[in-house]
Amino acid sequence: MSGADRGPAFFLVGGSRCGTTSLHSAFARHPGIFVPRDKSPNFFTAPDMADFPDAAAMIAMKGHSITDRDDYLDLFTEANDIQVRGEVSPVYLQSIHTAARIAAFAPEARIIAILRDPVDRAFAHYIGRRRDGLDDRDTFEEAIAAELVDHAPRAIAFNRYLAIGRYAFFLERFYREFPANRIKVVFFDDLVRDPAHVLQGLFDFLEVERLGDRIPMDHRNRGGIIRNPLLRNVWTRTALVRARLRKHLPESVRDLAGRAFLSKIEKPSLDPAIRRDLVDYFAEDLFDLKAMCEHHSSVDRVPPGWGSAGAASRRKDDA
Repeated sequence: MSGADRGPAFFLVGGSRCGTTSLHSAFARHPGIFVPRDKSPNFFTAPDMADFPDAAAMIAMKGHSITDRDDYLDLFTEANDIQVRGEVSPVYLQSIHTAARIAAFAPEARIIAILRDPVDRAFAHYIGRRRDGLDDRDTFEEAIAAELVDHAPRAIAFNRYLAIGRYAFFLERFYREFPANRIKVVFFDDLVRDPAHVLQGLFDFLEVERLGDRIPMDHRNRGGIIRNPLLRNVWTRTALVRARLRKHLPESVRDLAGRAFLSKIEKPSLDPAIRRDLVDYFAEDLFDLKAMCEHHSSVDRVPPGWGSAGAASRRKDDA
């Protein structure tokens, strides 16, 4: 089954809370790139969702996931002949089955993965879900307790804060299915520090005009806790309603609502003791990721400070 003639030629596959919303917005502004209006159609992981219990986060994910091939291809019908078609679904880096499915569908595709320090990513993911009413556990420590006991990687990591951060485990599947020169790994730290440079590199990778310094990088999907208790309560309690309305509301309306509720947020800090536990949890996978990056010379080295128990949350909390 090949969809390369009608479907996407590139896929941004991850990871959650790593800047994918901002990159989707930047791609949408490039005249030589076409991405669907909404990110996360999740077509290539939809088969993995069926057996997952319908907790709030899964209900929201399933609500905007596309399961029908023709419906998926219809997302790209408005692209013109000179545009490079692509899509952004962070969950593609949360299943070992995704790479083979994409390769069968579009064997010549390019793959982009954006990664963030897995400790910071996991904490930001919990804070975001807690804020959005998709996790009712009171503390991050409670949310990750079961995963800390069992260090084994998960073939499908949906709804797991730590297993999602096993980047080497999931990326290895993409390197099996695609030549290394068709895979581009970038890092959240670099996107925060120099977004224009990261965009230039991505546009070069996609072989489109270099417009990185002419496309503003919006700070989208900001992480943190809403300061106003009333607004926080309304936003948290309407999570599933917002998920159901997502397909029916223009992006401009959704952005307006997001700005109204998320304009003033607080950034919680991670307990140093929990950080040390998570550094230990991710140590082996980070070792493998660094080796993977060194092996593939086209990939920048993992940013310094990743996996350091003494590192503060130095980075901005979401792009």
